[in-house]
Amino acid sequence: MLMLCLPRSSSLLAQCRTPLSGALLGLLGLLAVQPASAMAANRTPPVPVLESAAESAAEPTKVPAAANWASILAQTETRLSQQLITEADVTLARAELARAKGWLAGAPIIDGLYRSDQPMSNFGAVEMQTDVRLPLRHFGQTQAWQTLAREAMLNGQTRATANRLALLGNLRQLAWDWRRAEAEWTAAQIRLDLMTRDLKAVSLQVKQGEAAEVDRLSVESRLLAVQDQLAAAQMLRDNAQARWRHLTGADALPRDLGTDTAELLQQLNNPSFDTPEGLLAEQPLLKQMASEVGLTTARIAAERAAGAGAPELGIGVKRDRGDRGMPYDNSLFVTLSLPIGGQKYRDPALAAMTQQRAAAQVALIKTTQQLIGEVAALRQRINAWPLRLSRLDASAALAEKTLKLKQKARQMGELDWSQVLSFERDAAEARLQAKLGHIEYEADISSLKQTLGLMPQN
Repeated sequence: MLMLCLPRSSSLLAQCRTPLSGALLGLLGLLAVQPASAMAANRTPPVPVLESAAESAAEPTKVPAAANWASILAQTETRLSQQLITEADVTLARAELARAKGWLAGAPIIDGLYRSDQPMSNFGAVEMQTDVRLPLRHFGQTQAWQTLAREAMLNGQTRATANRLALLGNLRQLAWDWRRAEAEWTAAQIRLDLMTRDLKAVSLQVKQGEAAEVDRLSVESRLLAVQDQLAAAQMLRDNAQARWRHLTGADALPRDLGTDTAELLQQLNNPSFDTPEGLLAEQPLLKQMASEVGLTTARIAAERAAGAGAPELGIGVKRDRGDRGMPYDNSLFVTLSLPIGGQKYRDPALAAMTQQRAAAQVALIKTTQQLIGEVAALRQRINAWPLRLSRLDASAALAEKTLKLKQKARQMGELDWSQVLSFERDAAEARLQAKLGHIEYEADISSLKQTLGLMPQN
């Protein structure tokens, strides 16, 4: 396998398409791999498999149908307070936008001065001064800050969707773990019922002198082993249920788990996912990583636009006298301060940002190629499942048919209980393998949806 509302993918790419983003897409295009083979659009319908009375009795009580995937995902996000991350991103974007809309490079500075050559008396020279200094923006700094604000907003949007996809991946894994554990528990319960009947039959044969005591002891030993298997399966099922319930707050799996429409299956076969550009246009994780590159680029541009420091324009008034009894002189003055030679002190920060951008670029390219490889591998597995499922279903059907014939033979007195129970065990095992096969098939499709970043429909 691998909240602000996201804009459509085309607009997202348009916003991200800075000169660096264009170069990055070109680099991803050079690294594109060959398209993976298309996945089978329709699934092979399972061969009907009969269930024995023992399996029907062992089937657990069905939990009432839960909500769909979209509702459970929203509920889980609320339980985990995941909106706090989104709110923090919104606050950051608003702060960047507010700074970009201002007209100064920083907060105004007020300076005050009082000087007297005889501070303990009212005699002597006195000087009072007050002025305000206004940090001014460099040419292009406003535009750089506006670009940074847009990238911060886009980064918050992509982060919210990527976090949602990551949470959905955890939920999908837990759901399929529960489904597998349920199937294993059901099979273990059936094996226990069969071994219990087998022990009763052997015990009766021992009383009638038709079997030796060692045969009964052998069956009893196998019964103990099956009881241990059931206890282990029960523990796995309870653990899977507990993890699901504590994370989601739901008591049942989504009712649409494993149900995929023809439209969704066609979307999974979209050949555009086989290219870096196509995958980047749709996959939320890659969008978020591309947004990190764009945000770092905007920060570098804003840092460079700031230059060595902000020039300051000052305006103030001055009032002074020579001695007591002399009139005060009042004056107005304007100052201009220009920083010089300070760029070298900003170079380390610029170099660190450039290093961060390079790491983000490499991570984006690496993750894109990994996801393309995972998509190809999952499609190959899914393409191979229909034929394998047909064999598993056919094997289960044959085992059921054989069991029915053996049961008829027992009713006619041609076989005893011990011989029939052996065929019942074989039929139960064949049913389990068929069920697990269908579960793994659905789980692989779920993994493909997760890798492609497809979210559940409302």
